[in-house]
Amino acid sequence: MRALVSLYLLGICACAQAQQETVADTTLGLNQTAEQVLSEPGSWRQARRRNVLADSCTTNGGATGTCLTRFKCMRQGGTVNGYCGTYGVCCETNMACGTTTRLKRTIIRNPAAFVSTMCQYTIEAYSANVQQLRIDFEQFELQQPTVSATDERLVECQDYFEAGSFKLCGMNAGQHLYLPFNVAAGIDQITLTFAVPTRWPQTNWRLIVTQLEAPQASSKRKTSTLGGFGGNTNSLQDLRSIFASHHADYELLAPAGCQQYYTELTGNIRSFNYQPTMGTTYMPDTSYTICIKSTPSASMIEYSFSKFALSLGTGEGEGYDEACHTTVHTPGRQEDYLMIPLSLLAKNTAYQPTYYCGTNDNFIVYASPPYMLHFSSDEMTIDATQETGFSLTYRLRTSIL
Repeated sequence: MRALVSLYLLGICACAQAQQETVADTTLGLNQTAEQVLSEPGSWRQARRRNVLADSCTTNGGATGTCLTRFKCMRQGGTVNGYCGTYGVCCETNMACGTTTRLKRTIIRNPAAFVSTMCQYTIEAYSANVQQLRIDFEQFELQQPTVSATDERLVECQDYFEAGSFKLCGMNAGQHLYLPFNVAAGIDQITLTFAVPTRWPQTNWRLIVTQLEAPQASSKRKTSTLGGFGGNTNSLQDLRSIFASHHADYELLAPAGCQQYYTELTGNIRSFNYQPTMGTTYMPDTSYTICIKSTPSASMIEYSFSKFALSLGTGEGEGYDEACHTTVHTPGRQEDYLMIPLSLLAKNTAYQPTYYCGTNDNFIVYASPPYMLHFSSDEMTIDATQETGFSLTYRLRTSIL
């Protein structure tokens, strides 16, 4: 009985301490304990933050900001640009070229004037639980890829954005990327680079960069509530971990291996630099996987392509499987494709290709879970008019009919 009473009292102490620190966070008189909690990575206070979707707000200028207390916004070097919630402000935490940040969510936008042809941003892990970095391109306009001076079959980005294995240019507003950012695996910082050697006058970018956390991996949480305190001198911290079980960014974390992740029941997907009215080309030498969140109520997915134009390895017109991706690699043969596993064509369900290429507008594909697409392009761009990419609308369904 004494043990149960002690446990109850410890729980009350932990809850009271959490309330005190929350109140202290909204005042200029932050005490030493709250200051340490905010600065220490992996602490329980960081773990119990709301999902970052709830922290989004719209500034007076219509851009995306982060909903914070006024003091926390100022403390992080942000700018108040509107209001949100009951007592919060819409904060713009803008990051300057050549700087480093450990904020969970930050905004990166182009400088008013370029003093250098290179602009780098370093993102350091917000906590020990970080596993992924999500980059949302609110604005993204760089010069279009141009034909290489050494080989007319190649196009290259003179101005570009580089992060992980991605190198992008052109117009990509509305796109997003996921990068692995697993602190436990030794990745504790990521560098984002914009190179602008041409100083193209229309260059602009505005990125929302969010560090996504997974549940805390702790053996203490696997033990029973009573057994977890046996012989432990830090019972209060254990209670904090237990009471903070609703932490992590469950809704935004992408499955392993996915560089793009869509969580709605329906939505639009397009290839990078897809601009139907401008005849732009997709990125050469690029490979990434697009995933869509499944749901128990749906047994299949429908992809409705309004535009589809990828280079064809052999022949002309529509292309599937061997025409897009050969079993044996052939030097000089074009191999750009969109892979859709477990798929079938709506116009002829007896035909079930895996690789798609060529030119084929206004067609529908059905697929079974897991819902994913894999885009791959080689380094060559033989015919820019036939390598403009794709645009589709997806919809989760219970059946074909």
